[in-house]
Amino acid sequence: MHKHHNKIAYLDDPQRNGGLTAEALLDQLHIQKSDRILDFGAGTGHFTLPLAQRIDDTVYALDTDSAMLELIDEKAQAAAIENIEFVSGELANAALAEDSLDIILASLVLHEITPLGPVLDNMHSVLKTGGRLIAIELEPKTGGPKAPRLTSSGLEQQLSAAGFEVVEKFFPAQSLYVLVAQK
Repeated sequence: MHKHHNKIAYLDDPQRNGGLTAEALLDQLHIQKSDRILDFGAGTGHFTLPLAQRIDDTVYALDTDSAMLELIDEKAQAAAIENIEFVSGELANAALAEDSLDIILASLVLHEITPLGPVLDNMHSVLKTGGRLIAIELEPKTGGPKAPRLTSSGLEQQLSAAGFEVVEKFFPAQSLYVLVAQK
C-alpha cells in the first residue's frame, strides 16, 4: 500500500469534494434501501462504504486499481460491512448483467475517460429502465491551465447522446456539480 500513499491521501482529501462529506451528498440523492448500486471508479471507498451502510442490497465497487479495492475491503471488514462486491478492471469487462442496477455513482472519474461515449453506453446497458447515473464532477475554471475537466454542459450532451435524460442538476459545493441522468 505504501506506493499508493499519496494517491490515497489525495482521494481521501475532504476538499476534493468541496468539503462536502459523502453522507451529506448522499442525503441529497434519493437512495432507496433496495437499490443495487455500482460505485464506478470507487477509489478509496469514499462513497462505497457509506452507500453499503445505507442499503440492504449490493454495492459493487469497481476500480481499475486493485490496490484501491483491497483498501476498501480492509475498511469494510473493519466496519463489519458485508454487502460490497469488488469488480476489478473496466466496466465493459465486468460480469454485470444488462438491466441489473438501479444506480451508478461516478464521482470525479468521468473526466479521466477518453473516449467517454462507449463507457456511457455500457452504463446505460447495465442500468434498469428508470435507473439513474449520478455523475459528480468539478466544473472547470475558465482560463486556467488546470487539469482537463468535463463541463456540466458537455457532460449533459454526452449523456443525451448515450440515451440518458438529465433529470436533475445541482451544485452542492462551489464548482462541484451533480448530474442525475435517467435511463
